[in-house]
Amino acid sequence: MITFPGTAAAVITRKALRLMGKGATTLPGKLAIRISPSVIREKSRGKHIITITGTNGKTTTSHMISEMLNYLGYDVINNISGANLASGIATTLICGKDEMMKAKGQSKGTIYVLETDEAAYAKTAGDLQPDVSVITNLFRDQLDRYGELTHTRDCIADGLAKTSATAVINSDDSLVASLGKGREDKTVYYGMGKEDMLRNNTVYPPKKGILPASPDAVYCPDCHVRYEYRSRSFGHLGDFRCPSCGFASPASRFEVRYDLGRSPSDEDYPFGISDSVTGETSDMKLRIPGSHNLYNTCAAVSAVTVMLERLGTDSKTAFEQATDAAGHVKAAFGRMEKIDVGGKKLCILLVKNPVGFDRSLSFVEEAEDAAGLMLLLNSNTADGKDVSWIWDVDLESKADSLPGYISVSGDRWGDMLLRIEYAGLVSADSGDMSRAMEILKAALDQCPEGKCLYVMPNYTAMLSLRADLVREYGLKEFWK
Repeated sequence: MITFPGTAAAVITRKALRLMGKGATTLPGKLAIRISPSVIREKSRGKHIITITGTNGKTTTSHMISEMLNYLGYDVINNISGANLASGIATTLICGKDEMMKAKGQSKGTIYVLETDEAAYAKTAGDLQPDVSVITNLFRDQLDRYGELTHTRDCIADGLAKTSATAVINSDDSLVASLGKGREDKTVYYGMGKEDMLRNNTVYPPKKGILPASPDAVYCPDCHVRYEYRSRSFGHLGDFRCPSCGFASPASRFEVRYDLGRSPSDEDYPFGISDSVTGETSDMKLRIPGSHNLYNTCAAVSAVTVMLERLGTDSKTAFEQATDAAGHVKAAFGRMEKIDVGGKKLCILLVKNPVGFDRSLSFVEEAEDAAGLMLLLNSNTADGKDVSWIWDVDLESKADSLPGYISVSGDRWGDMLLRIEYAGLVSADSGDMSRAMEILKAALDQCPEGKCLYVMPNYTAMLSLRADLVREYGLKEFWK
């Protein structure tokens, strides 16, 4: 009863906002927390919860876990809208049953899958007490809000220390991997197969660009000595070792087995995931293209396997069920989802930091259906006010392999236009956010049938563009 006033306020506010056609993803929870500060703790009590945090891949991984669990017969409640601060989490805990992903047939129970902002994780993890906490990676992002990466890492460490969760951790990210120190019995690692990574570095070396991926975390946080790398996947992710203290990329329980003789941009790229506990390897096809989605898929399979184990399923069956379910996942909006528009396709890829932008550009380079590119840049609070990060993106080495004309929009379209011109790329139409749909339609008109226009907005630009697409093409609202 102690949280009843806050809960009631949230329910009433949400109903009113929905009647007005609003998403109602944060304000109800914000009111609930203000009125009843313990509402997250009380509403989490007794629930099965998976949290997902980190810089890149949170939404894709959360979406994959949700669809996999739903396919396996569980009712799933999540903050699919991406409202991942405390207010959005509170809204989901209070009102989420209205939008529950209901299992087909008899339900095995309800599981909450909560994407959680890195900074908010320190404040919410202790109240949520999740069964499983996934930490994807840490890259430089929104310096005006998060500060340096070590601070973000410490926020996550503070939150994790308040839980008894099994941490599902990316072993290839040195900062993330360090979170497992001292809690080895509660940590499960996932990552790329180290020998596969080494072979691909040797046989298929990455293109050397003028602006290489920014090395965000290449120094050991304990002894401040630069890591030595035997091999890398991208950015600072790879098989690392500190020559001073010996801290190295941990052995992973779950490993991606892959061969870049084919491109992960291809539909149904074949790969495998192995589980060292069961000795099993499952042959799979990548349901959401892009090399970074090998990590996201492995994270999702790891999290679902561990969750099923905690619910009493034996390890072999849990792994088999998780990998089978991963084969039925579809892309979420803004994460490699392709939309049919009059015989042409539109694909929106959210980009919000240098590494994420670089990964998306590399994907478009290799995409056989790429016929156009549109970039949108805003600098609202949710995006980060500082847009200087676009100069850390390796556009120069891609100038000859990206589509010939690039459209530009967003509130900071001038900054992006200057950036692509310095890279030697040719701009097509450009203008502020009020002209975004006009510019997008013009770009689609130049796109041959059967080909795809790839659109890369940052966060608030994506939300604005999605609202326009809802009106223009009848897409579902973002909260559905």
